[in-house]
Amino acid sequence: MPASTEDFLAAMRRFATGVAIVTTAHEGRVHGFTVNAFASVSADPPTVLICVNRIVTAHPLISTSQRFCVNVLALEQRELAKRFAGGEPRSRFEGVGYRIGPSGSPILEGTVAHVDCEVTEELTAGTHTIFLGTVLDAGWRDGAPLGYFNRGYRDFGIPAGSAT
Repeated sequence: MPASTEDFLAAMRRFATGVAIVTTAHEGRVHGFTVNAFASVSADPPTVLICVNRIVTAHPLISTSQRFCVNVLALEQRELAKRFAGGEPRSRFEGVGYRIGPSGSPILEGTVAHVDCEVTEELTAGTHTIFLGTVLDAGWRDGAPLGYFNRGYRDFGIPAGSAT
């Protein structure tokens, strides 16, 4: 018998993660949303995965366009994470600097890293789709990452440029 949903969610909240905004574009429409379900899959070829609930607005946009960009947020981008986690999707980009990457997806300014991807595979898992993406472009800068743990944004206390 599987664990209860409540116990599973409580346990998963204890896993500290980084925070990212996944962006995509389709037919001139840009969209983005905050995630922590993102992981590296392979270095050769460079591949990542994101997990997206099939009921969210971005799901059909990613599935149709076959493109997405993961923007890893810096510590000072907490308010941006909150903005992209809720509210009206059309207003999320107002006043936010970005450029369009090779996939056609927005790459946000001020992030500590980005990986711009083309979808290579979609897998169904419960309420979500796992999108595997081959990385077309990657960039990074030194800086402290924004963390997330037990329903709250966190400072991991990692000095900029530190390897430990």
